[in-house]
Amino acid sequence: MNIQIQSYGLFILVLLFIFYKSSKTLHLYSEKVFRRTLYISIISLSLDILSLVGIEYMEILPLPLVITICKLYIMSLLWVAVSALCYVMTDLYPEKKHVTVTRILGLLGLIQSIIVALLPIAINRTPNAYYTYDLAVLFVYIFAIIHIMSIIAVIIICRKKISKRRRFAVGFWLTLWIAAATVQYINNSLLVVGFASAIGMLIIFIIMENPESFRDRRTGCFNSYALTEFSHRLFERKTEFGLLEIRLKGSESRENDDSTENALKKAVSLASVHKDLFVFRNLNNIVVVSENVVLLKSFGYELIDILDNLGKLNKNQPACFVEHGEDFNQMTEVFQFLSFVHKTFAKKADKMYITDDKAISKYRERPLIEQEINNALSEDRVEVFLQPIYSNNEQKFTSAEALVRIRKKDGSLLPPNAFIPLAEANGQIIRLGERVFEKVCEFLKNSDAVNLGIHYVEVNLSVVQCEMTDLADRLIAIIEKYGIDAHLINLEITETASVTSRAVLLKNMEKLIEYGFTFSLDDFGKGQSNLMYVVEMPVSIIKLDYDMTKAFFSSPKAKQVVRAVVSMAHSMDLKLVGEGIENAAENAAMRSENIDYIQGYYYSKPIPMNEFIQFIRK
Repeated sequence: MNIQIQSYGLFILVLLFIFYKSSKTLHLYSEKVFRRTLYISIISLSLDILSLVGIEYMEILPLPLVITICKLYIMSLLWVAVSALCYVMTDLYPEKKHVTVTRILGLLGLIQSIIVALLPIAINRTPNAYYTYDLAVLFVYIFAIIHIMSIIAVIIICRKKISKRRRFAVGFWLTLWIAAATVQYINNSLLVVGFASAIGMLIIFIIMENPESFRDRRTGCFNSYALTEFSHRLFERKTEFGLLEIRLKGSESRENDDSTENALKKAVSLASVHKDLFVFRNLNNIVVVSENVVLLKSFGYELIDILDNLGKLNKNQPACFVEHGEDFNQMTEVFQFLSFVHKTFAKKADKMYITDDKAISKYRERPLIEQEINNALSEDRVEVFLQPIYSNNEQKFTSAEALVRIRKKDGSLLPPNAFIPLAEANGQIIRLGERVFEKVCEFLKNSDAVNLGIHYVEVNLSVVQCEMTDLADRLIAIIEKYGIDAHLINLEITETASVTSRAVLLKNMEKLIEYGFTFSLDDFGKGQSNLMYVVEMPVSIIKLDYDMTKAFFSSPKAKQVVRAVVSMAHSMDLKLVGEGIENAAENAAMRSENIDYIQGYYYSKPIPMNEFIQFIRK
């Protein structure tokens, strides 16, 4: 008796089984199909060894028992072939349909097994070879060849639908199996079919089903490919699930890279005690998905506190919790929704924003708003409102900020927060921004604004515009079209723009300043304020953010910060604008702090251009 080769094969399969069971998997349907194939292969190889043992001890064991074991072994070969056919068809059908196909193939395999069980089998027992033969074995070969040919046909005919990796893995397995069967058929003493099957399973495991291939090796998180596969299962099954996205601080140095990895490792470690929590690394962000929404929410608060203590929480972009991920069609839509939420709602949250029906409803309105923007641009329903800015030094209104508005066909205005974040996300902000710039140029040329003492009008530049390499050329072309002086326009940039596209922005600013434009830094004191922005950006005006001016009246620390900024700005010959001034007390306080300009509802809300001229005249 020679069972060494079979024992080696069984040892390989058992090791695969142990390794697979000890690893946290994604519970994918393909994993389930692979596990079933692995179990059948282990049973088949075990029966192969038992049949050889049975034949060796035929004199001691009851002959019906030996015959039964031998028939079970050859029938198991059929089930290995059937399971291989089911596995290769995993990519062809959705899960429910594949289950139906599997049941049909399983019924076919059962019928074939009954036929084999009813046919006679003979045993050859010589010193050099142990094997079985007769009609039962012959029919097993016939049925197995049918299954193998079916697998080959599926791979060839449906090759575009089956992943290349799965085609290669199953094809390699089949090649080994056919070669081993051929060798064993020619030389019955070489029992290598079971071992070849084990090697084939090993190849499939390495190429397709190794749980570690779904993981980021340095952190232990599941990777983005795993997230794609996992989300496909969730949406296909229409499973209810929640999703938590935590945006970590970016890394600019090796030390920060290490701290990001430590944060990701901490998330994995914390989630490891819960089998229902799956932690993914999506770029440098953490994405946690679970069908247990209550558990996910409590885990989210705990993880956020830990990341905050580690200094890795991006407080400028709070974590977002989606309670009903199944409300969307695919994971890419979920992330589009999260991007929309970050720009529209999440800024109001402290550390975690929990999305609600209102946010989803607003997201669903996007296609209609996109169309409204396009229609407004083509039908000239884009308007510019101006908010007057008062000069404390000259004691009169000397400038204004231009703000975009869209007039709907019914005469009402579309709220800015309904279309501006969307326009920034989809690129429509470029056309809107240029339309506003052009209308301001037209206004300055055709109105009495300059004669009435308006020195300049502030025009906002979006982050998307600041990323355009030809921004300066486009703006200069427009202003030359109307023949007005560039010093009549002050271009507002934000700290965000200066961070995301600094090199391009600086080049454009240099060209525009040389042409005569001036620049102001808007929303100073909001988000990741950094004094280096003031140092590096060639701006002439700093606009204190609404929240900072409000904090001035409620926080002693904020009051000291504002005073320090005023002193610093004036020492650098920069002017300061206090935004959001709403009453006489606030206005008097800003005057006493030597703030140069006042903007806010105390003097006026944003008003249409024609009303602005009347306002200045009065």
